[in-house]
Amino acid sequence: MRVITCASYYGTGSSAVTDLFSECGNIYSLGDYEYRFLQEPDGIADLEYNIVENNHRHNTSDAIKRFQRYMSNNWKMGYGGYKVFGTEYKALVEQYIDSLCELKTHTWWNKDRTDKGWLFCQADRAYSLLRRLTSGGLKSEEKYSLLQDREYGYYTAISEEIFLDRTRVFVDSLLRTVLPEEYSMIMVDQMIPPTNTDRYVRYFNDVRAIVVDRDPRDLYLLEKLKWKWGIIPTSNVEEFVKWFLITRKYSAPSFDSSGDVLRLKFEDLIYRYEPTVDLLFNFVGVKKEDHIYPRKYFNPQVSSHNTRLFENHIEYKKDIDYIEHYLNEYIYDYTKLELAEETK
Repeated sequence: MRVITCASYYGTGSSAVTDLFSECGNIYSLGDYEYRFLQEPDGIADLEYNIVENNHRHNTSDAIKRFQRYMSNNWKMGYGGYKVFGTEYKALVEQYIDSLCELKTHTWWNKDRTDKGWLFCQADRAYSLLRRLTSGGLKSEEKYSLLQDREYGYYTAISEEIFLDRTRVFVDSLLRTVLPEEYSMIMVDQMIPPTNTDRYVRYFNDVRAIVVDRDPRDLYLLEKLKWKWGIIPTSNVEEFVKWFLITRKYSAPSFDSSGDVLRLKFEDLIYRYEPTVDLLFNFVGVKKEDHIYPRKYFNPQVSSHNTRLFENHIEYKKDIDYIEHYLNEYIYDYTKLELAEETK
């Protein structure tokens, strides 16, 4: 099973890639839901850090519990489309945790207590005090907690190789629960981030990842005038430029050494549609004849309406000039398209 996934920086057009591959007859797509359990805080990358790179009795146990809560909340809260994995989801998560752990036993430490909140901490202190008063007295060194014989600790010191092997089994098993037998490829949105890609491709048996970015001038105006979610800072252009540079600092082809990652400009998929589609299909291993619903979900003519917005909003010319000055290397070069048209 080959996994095709895409990554973006928010609003940079990765859904266009998802839509494009949804038009192929041999690719099963999970749609626009974002399955980010490898990369988000308390996800699998954090788990690897605390099990393999920073192994410690407290860190490891706590990281496993956080991962359990994170995966459980994804299911219960209904975010991200995790219900698609059906009744097997919880069992596969527990099997994965069991495969990583070498010992599960009744132990606890102070963070287990504080994680349960202020009220529990006060109740636990009162319980401890009462037990000491009714047993050996306040001078007794014996400690008491409501967590004793109730809380579990998880201990493991497995190697990176074992961690990766069992993670690949989990990821593969989870995706196979939704993949029909007649398909050999699955499109899953946002499984890796646009940064540190070499770390994340290790979690798959077979993956192709496409990272999509777009002209910062359009990104600025789309958030400021259309989306207005407040996810991108656009209250002033200086903050936007700083945010943009910070989020792209470790995102460049030089950071992708695996060969499983392709970086793409959103505008190329619109204005250089045919050659860019060919590039993508060759990258993931799709034949042209498998593209049985061209332009059904991704129509470059429709998507072009969200490009070159800076040409129509002269009231923001000062902001656009600032972006062009400080983010020049990220500006899409439309002059090449105009020159190509002139030479036809």
